[in-house]
Amino acid sequence: MEFPFARERAASPPSQYLKLRQTCPVSKVKLPGGDHAWLLTKHEDIRIALSSEKVSADPRTPGYPGLRQTTGGNDPQPTIVTLDDPEHSRLRKALDTEFSPEAVDGLRLLIHGVVDNALDDIDRRYVEQHEPFDLIDEFAAPVPTRIICRIVGVPPSDVEWLAQDTSLGTDHHPRDVAEDEEQVLIRYVRQLVDCRISRTDESYGEDRREDTLEQEGVEEKDKGKGKGKEGGKVHEGLISKLVRQQYDTGNLSRDEVVQLVYVVLTAGNTALLNSIGLGVLSLFENQEQWHKVRRNPLAFGPGLAAECLRYNTTSALDCRRAVVDDDLVLHGKTIKKGEGVICAVQSADRDEAVTQKPDVFDVSRKYPAEDLLGFGYGAHRCLGEHLAKTTLEIALATLFARFPGLKLHGQVDDVEFTGPTENIGVVKLPVLVDDHVQLHRIIMPD
Repeated sequence: MEFPFARERAASPPSQYLKLRQTCPVSKVKLPGGDHAWLLTKHEDIRIALSSEKVSADPRTPGYPGLRQTTGGNDPQPTIVTLDDPEHSRLRKALDTEFSPEAVDGLRLLIHGVVDNALDDIDRRYVEQHEPFDLIDEFAAPVPTRIICRIVGVPPSDVEWLAQDTSLGTDHHPRDVAEDEEQVLIRYVRQLVDCRISRTDESYGEDRREDTLEQEGVEEKDKGKGKGKEGGKVHEGLISKLVRQQYDTGNLSRDEVVQLVYVVLTAGNTALLNSIGLGVLSLFENQEQWHKVRRNPLAFGPGLAAECLRYNTTSALDCRRAVVDDDLVLHGKTIKKGEGVICAVQSADRDEAVTQKPDVFDVSRKYPAEDLLGFGYGAHRCLGEHLAKTTLEIALATLFARFPGLKLHGQVDDVEFTGPTENIGVVKLPVLVDDHVQLHRIIMPD
């Protein structure tokens, strides 16, 4: 079998996952470059593998399953997402408190503000004019970008160009693509970090953009000038906290701070964008659930977000590992040291052994958060899980509360999806708001 599998239906996981769960849950697949790896499709096996000390997340490890047809001559460099312990734990510790459930609860007002502003723009530009619009371009894409930029401390004047011209944008590619854009963003982040370290501030607006793309750091002659209308004021955010709490105390180097900020800016942006688009589309395709949510979107918000993340697990390409210590035995199959493992979390979140009727979209489903494998499992479980859940909940609930008459504009064929072997996502979602539909009846979830 060749992997990645192609989706027969644009918004659904490949049918091979179901067949493999039932007949051969641990099987070998051929990768684009010609190598082979083991594919795990059942929930239990994936949890065992991802929590095992016998596997490595580092892409430099022998046997690690690469998905590119060519290597380009360079081994991919690991980040906090792919480093092994003890380095992984040391770096993750610097971010744990910033993305804890308690910390994310404190960001709800910020998230609401970003969502409300985006919907205000849509209302003024499209709804009042009775015009259709693309929900991805106008809502699903800008909302996660603006939120994470606010959290990090990116100057407001730079948010739009970052989203459009760097790897922070919606390129819908696997995470090891778009190298040029990545380098642009890394250089930009490096300047922001240097600015905080030196206790100077730059707006990095239109007058600074060219310098930002060309310089490796903040030149001495520019330090302390405080250009822009907010000159002299240090932007509060994650960068400032990391500099103050980690760099100044000697816990992290300057390059480690840069790496952490870069990962925070990019790690979950496209996945959250896809979750918003797929969540809206799932409701359009399930009218009973749509009417239930529309009657009380704020009450159903948490359940809707949880079910969207389970039903629409976007990732088909992540959660890869290499066996590094002894052999790993799963379902009677022996995975030897030096062999690669691909954990199909997309398959695991629809495992019949974990939930009843997994292919049914049900916003009232009671699905334990720890069972959701779209965020990974074990030591490398996604650090931004709580932020993603909260953002998705607020984004979808507020969208439907504000525009209960939201509907698909045209046919399902007008919706544009990512490629059949890529992570599941919506590229274009044309919608229209019927302003005759009102939020008129309140019911509570079960």
